[in-house]
Amino acid sequence: MRSSGLSLDQAPPEDIPFRFFLTAPVFGLLAGSLILYRGVIVFSSSWHFETIALTHLITLGWIMMIMMGAFYQLVPVLAGGQVPWIALSRAVHFFMIIGILALAGGLIQISQLLFPVAISALLLAFTVFLTQLLTALFRVKANRPVVVAMRISLISLALAVSLGLLEIGAITGLWPPLIERSIVKNLHVTLALSGGIGGLIIGVGFHVIPMFYLSSPFPEKRAVWILRAGMFSLAAVSVMLLNSAGSALLFTAMLPGVTASIIFTLTVWQMLLKRKRKVVDATLRFWQIGLLAFPLSLLCLAAHLFWPDERLTFAFGLLFLMGFASTITNGMLYKIVPFLIWFHRFSTLVGKVKVPLLKDILPVKRTSGQLLQAALAMLTLLPGALLQIDWLVRAGAIFWLTSSGWLFLNLIIAFRQKPVTNDL
Repeated sequence: MRSSGLSLDQAPPEDIPFRFFLTAPVFGLLAGSLILYRGVIVFSSSWHFETIALTHLITLGWIMMIMMGAFYQLVPVLAGGQVPWIALSRAVHFFMIIGILALAGGLIQISQLLFPVAISALLLAFTVFLTQLLTALFRVKANRPVVVAMRISLISLALAVSLGLLEIGAITGLWPPLIERSIVKNLHVTLALSGGIGGLIIGVGFHVIPMFYLSSPFPEKRAVWILRAGMFSLAAVSVMLLNSAGSALLFTAMLPGVTASIIFTLTVWQMLLKRKRKVVDATLRFWQIGLLAFPLSLLCLAAHLFWPDERLTFAFGLLFLMGFASTITNGMLYKIVPFLIWFHRFSTLVGKVKVPLLKDILPVKRTSGQLLQAALAMLTLLPGALLQIDWLVRAGAIFWLTSSGWLFLNLIIAFRQKPVTNDL
């Protein structure tokens, strides 16, 4: 079965992406709880162990969980690649949970006992995941932009995870440091955020914006240029960091990638404005908020090169992780989850019994309230962290907790919808 360029007959069992999607807001709740408990302290230094724990609860627990579920779903359906050993994805999910909890717990409690557990579990989970997905993607002969972007994302993640695990072992004394800590940190962040997260969101955006919002197609030549510029900057910045290059050289290396990101943002914004169906819903607003936060985060990153103020580091992190990546992945869940539920449970019943419309599986009124909470979290956490206002940070944590809980409840409500047995 094919629809809008999708190979729906190759879709994985429904429980595989869902287990990752349903786990993400739970880690969002844990991240919000940590901010509420510790307050502005988690925004005092990017080297603080609790700050590193918070960062990874968001990057691994929220964003990576959604990315993994999306990869398992989209590589067969969107790219046409058959993921090998698909049943192992359930083990990947289990070991990711163990690894993230052990990592965060070890950093918060400074427990040496938890770090070997974290390293072992995360290494096992990522090894299986990356082997599965890279095998599937490199078997795909077509080099469409979405396929290339997924490859870039996975290779970047493989490098970022390797650096991260090496750094965990080094700072906890499991083995001696191989590279200077600041270099490892900057390389890890660059590869994970720009290559891993940014690569996937941009690549998938090429396809899902026209599909879900009935806009014109993303110009293919422009997409190819964006990916080439992004790859060049990713490689150039990595080399510059390894050689401890100065701010001017790093800024020059960043320029093609930053330009490509801005062009992507402007193109998608224009596509959304000119879409055929002018309906405004929460998913559209999530994309628009994310597209606003994306260039602002890059501006903060560029400014940090010449004005190394820790506040710019936190501004970049909050805008990129919470404002861009978490917001857009949140919005995409509201599109992907109802579609998967309808496809797996109701598509074969069309014409036989009454089936719900996509919009009935997760009504708009359930998503708009959560959008408001997510926006308020960003609007309070950002000034609270920058101005070091504890009560504002804790207020942001409450909004973030409410948003994460609301998302989890919405996903559960959607997931529990099944055909009425009396009608079959």
